[in-house]
Formats: sequence, C-alpha cells, structure tokens
Amino acid sequence: MLTIALAQLKGIPFDKKSNLTRTISTIQMCKEKGVDYVLFPELFLSGYFIQDQIQKLAETAEGESIQIIQEKAKEAGIGVIIGFPEFYKNQYYNSAAFIGKDGSLKGVYRKVHLFDKEKEFFTPGEEFPVFRTEAGNIAIMMTFDVEFPEMARIYAMNGVEMIMVLNAHSVPYEPHQEVFLRARALENQIFIAAANKVGLEGMTLYFGESAVISPEGNFLTRGGNNEELLITSVNLNDVYKVRDEQPMKYLDNRKNALYRAHGLL
Repeated sequence: MLTIALAQLKGIPFDKKSNLTRTISTIQMCKEKGVDYVLFPELFLSGYFIQDQIQKLAETAEGESIQIIQEKAKEAGIGVIIGFPEFYKNQYYNSAAFIGKDGSLKGVYRKVHLFDKEKEFFTPGEEFPVFRTEAGNIAIMMTFDVEFPEMARIYAMNGVEMIMVLNAHSVPYEPHQEVFLRARALENQIFIAAANKVGLEGMTLYFGESAVISPEGNFLTRGGNNEELLITSVNLNDVYKVRDEQPMKYLDNRKNALYRAHGLL
C-alpha cells in the first residue's frame, strides 16, 4: 500500500521562507499520520505569479530550499514532491523536485506544456521522467499538462501506475480540472493524484478540489475549497487488476500502425 497526502494549501507569493516553513511543518504532520509521500501544488515555494521576481526566487535543484526539504524528508522518512522555479543551464523552468523517503533527490520534472504567459518567462521541459519507488512507478505533470492526453499515454506506456499532478487551477476552471483528471485516469487505467492551491493570489482565486482518482476514473478522495491535508492509501497493483478485469483494454487496443499512417506517431 502507498499512503499519499495532498497538501491543499495557500502559499504566500514571493515569500519563499514562509512557504518553506509551511512545507516543513506539513512534512512533520504527515510523519505523524503515517504518510509515505506528500504532494504539494505547482510553484508552491514561490507563488505562481512571480514573473518580475523570477531571478530572485529561482534556484537550482541543489539549492538551499531543496536541500532543507531533503533533510526534513530524510528525518521524517517521507517522500516529497514540491513545485519551485528552477534555474537550470542558464534557463528558468517551472519545475517539481521528486525527493525520496531517504531524502535523496530522485530527479526533477520540468513542465512541458506552458500556459499563456508562462511562455514569456519559463523554458518548456522536454523530458518525461519516471520515478521508480518501492510502491511502484510514479510520474509528474502540472496543471496545463493534464489537458494533453498524449503525455499521460506516454507515461502509461512506460509503466507508470500513478501520475502526481501539481496544480494551480483557478476559478472558473473547476469543471475542466474534474473532466481532465478523470479522463486521464480512465483512458489509461492508472491512478491520478492532484494537489491544487486554494485562496487568492492577486486577483486569481484557486479553488482546491484536490483529488485522488482510481484507474476506473472514480474519486477516491476529493477536497473542498479550503486548506486541508487529504490522506489516501492505494495499492498501485490495482492498475493491473483493473486492466485485466475490464474489457476496454485501452493500451492493448491501440492502432499504432494506423495512427502512424495518419501522421500521429
């Protein structure tokens, strides 16, 4: 079994120190509740609308903030997936660090599908990393990524059993979040876990509704519109049980040659 926590929290824009303190206290809370991995929202360490301060707030994956989180993760024995603005090879990325239960940095996901004005400040990522854990294979996406079925399908074809989504979804996109999260889970018969922000950031209102969704597209847990820590236990092997028992078998019934003939592969 894998016990995950969705940290549906309100970050403080431009205040990395306060957000880091909140991250550490959340890790400690997760330790007390027997959590294996805790998932934070997109750009939680810095706030989302940081364009004019990106140089000040961004740091490398080996920077002070991530190192501190690594230390706390090791002390607690809890894996942490957290969003931060990353400076990497002289470019800025909207990134997520995947920290193992032993405190090691397993890798970094850099957001592939940049939304709207993100393109003016961030460089799009070009990799689809798969993180091998003791419970199964986990991958990462962020908000706008979920609206592209190709990405989730790539992960599913590469043996991923759960996609963790760092969200920064705001009003009025509540229906979009539900539809896309459930669709990506159902069409790939995998687990989806998504942590969204809440509260105001400037004129933008984040609505929460963080969720864990089953390989059959059903909600296993779903948050409200306020701060909360949602904890759920899942068995990632259920992915294969569902694929075996259900007649759809989406991955097996793909028509690669036909898709390729029409320029889709």
